[in-house]
Amino acid sequence: MAQSVFDKISVLVVNDSAYMRHLLHTLLQALNVSEIHLAINGEEAWELLNRHEPDIVITDAAMVPGDGFMFAKRLRSLRGRALGMIPIIMVSGHTDIASVERARDIGVTEFISKPISPRGLYERLLQVIDRPRPFVETPTYCGPDRRRRNAPYAGEDRRGAVALV
Repeated sequence: MAQSVFDKISVLVVNDSAYMRHLLHTLLQALNVSEIHLAINGEEAWELLNRHEPDIVITDAAMVPGDGFMFAKRLRSLRGRALGMIPIIMVSGHTDIASVERARDIGVTEFISKPISPRGLYERLLQVIDRPRPFVETPTYCGPDRRRRNAPYAGEDRRGAVALV
C-alpha cells in the first residue's frame, strides 16, 4: 500500500457530539492517520494533550462545558512550549465573520465550516502539514501568522516612527 502523508501524524479530536467524533474519526482513518485520540470536552482534551502530545488538534467551536475557543486560548497560552504551537483546526456551524475572526485572533490555524466534507478536512490537514505558516509570539498574540499572502506592504512603515505631539 502506498504511504499516506498522514500516516505518521497523531490527531486529537475534541467534540462533545458523539456523531461528530465518530464522523471525524472515520474520516481520519480513511486518510490513514496513524494515531487518533478522542475527547468529549476541553478538560478531557487537556489531559490527553499532556499525555500524548498530538501533532494536530481538531476542535469544535461550541461545546459544553468549555467551548473550543476557550480550549484554543488555553493551548496558545503555553508560550515557549511546543504544545502551545500545535496546529489547531476549528470546526463550527457558526461561520459568521465575528466567529471566524475570533478564532483567528485566538490563534486557531484553520477553520472548517459545518457540514464538514472529506475534501475540506483533507485540504485543512494538508495546509497545516505541507504549508505551515510561521508561528508568531507577541505580547498580545500567540499563534500562526495571520497573513495568508506574502505581498509587500504599500503603506508607510511606522514601526520605527516616533510620534510627535
